Amino acid sequence: MAIILEVDASDLTGEIERLRSVVTPKRFDQIMYSIFQRTGGHVRKILKSDLPRDYYAKPSEIGSAVKSARVTSGGGLGVGCTIPIIGPKKSIGGGFSASGGAHGWNSLHRKYRVKSRIVKAGTSTLPSQMGSYGGMPPFRNLGSKLGGLTFTRAGKSRLPIMKVVGIGIPQMPMNRSQEEVQADIMAYMKNRIEHEIQRAIGGR
Repeated sequence: MAIILEVDASDLTGEIERLRSVVTPKRFDQIMYSIFQRTGGHVRKILKSDLPRDYYAKPSEIGSAVKSARVTSGGGLGVGCTIPIIGPKKSIGGGFSASGGAHGWNSLHRKYRVKSRIVKAGTSTLPSQMGSYGGMPPFRNLGSKLGGLTFTRAGKSRLPIMKVVGIGIPQMPMNRSQEEVQADIMAYMKNRIEHEIQRAIGGR
């Protein structure tokens, strides 16, 4: 799956107008393009720091999911930046650790609850009936070639089965971590704009 994380400067209008007032229009466009370019490159670092505070996700896998930023320029506030984030949803029992299960046929017939460590706020317990899949219980066949992954059946028949997955890294900046991620991006941009303002004033 993939999402496009968009960065804009609409929350920094006051700072941007201050910058505009101390440089030429041409220089303003150059500076704004540079700020977005730097910000796009810095987003990977921000996500590697912020996401693991909320989710069980390794900085290395986050870094791999965040692709190169694309900066566009329409002049003035039309400058923008998008960052593609690409990666699969993380499996329960693979990408996210899990507990609960049984060996062999008992994994389908014995009563137990599958739990997973997805968010740092606490252990997540999977529903007893996976309505978003086929309405059947999740199961983990411990010690089998399935490797401890969590599956559920598509219906009452033994087959087919489907792997149960949780949130993917592309979704994390848009959910529980959204507020912190956006705040850190805006703080970085604000610091860059202030740096350019002071640089322009000092160069007069």
